[in-house]
Amino acid sequence: MVGNCMELAKLILEYTKTLIWPITTIILAAAFHEPLRTVLERLRKAGLPGGVSLDFQEQIQETKELSKRAEVAPVPSERQRTPAIPLTEANARMISLGLQPVSSGLDMSYFNEIAKMDPTLALAGLRIEIETLAKNVAVGFKMEVKKTEGTQRLLRRLLAQGAITEVQEQLARRILNLCNKAVHGEPVSRQEAQEVIDAAAVLFEYFLEWLSWGFDDNWGPPSAATPKD
Repeated sequence: MVGNCMELAKLILEYTKTLIWPITTIILAAAFHEPLRTVLERLRKAGLPGGVSLDFQEQIQETKELSKRAEVAPVPSERQRTPAIPLTEANARMISLGLQPVSSGLDMSYFNEIAKMDPTLALAGLRIEIETLAKNVAVGFKMEVKKTEGTQRLLRRLLAQGAITEVQEQLARRILNLCNKAVHGEPVSRQEAQEVIDAAAVLFEYFLEWLSWGFDDNWGPPSAATPKD
């Protein structure tokens, strides 16, 4: 009888030992839930190899998805009156309309080449040009352009005026935010810069089309050369 009691006591002791760590873990998790949550949040935002944060990568991915939506989103039918002006004529067209030309001439390869040498500089240049294009659209719609007004606010006014669509406004703001992060110290790889530039391409395409929409000079595409006999 004594032997049986001893064996039973040993079994109970061993079983109790197996429960100690799970129970302890549950107690610690309950007691330190908020501190643990904070630490995990910090880990989620911690830098990856190369210094790029998870949050930055997530924002790039979201921007790419938004760019795809913008690419297929319809534009008002009344603005599709003529074929888009050729890329090579973009700056000349802007100057003729009293708008500010841009260094890239709306050619995205300009930023791609800069990104090969300095991704941050490429995104800084992209930010400047998006700001310029927003002001150009405002001038084209005869809206007041305030020198002290931020581009984000100007984009909201352009949306309210019907000068740009909601998805265009959202995409422009997203890209500006990413460019601002890069300019203010967020490490950016060449690949990340390339993805942001690619996402912005649809905005430049829309602007190129806009240059042919209903201005007073009635621009039209150059006539095709008469083929030789």
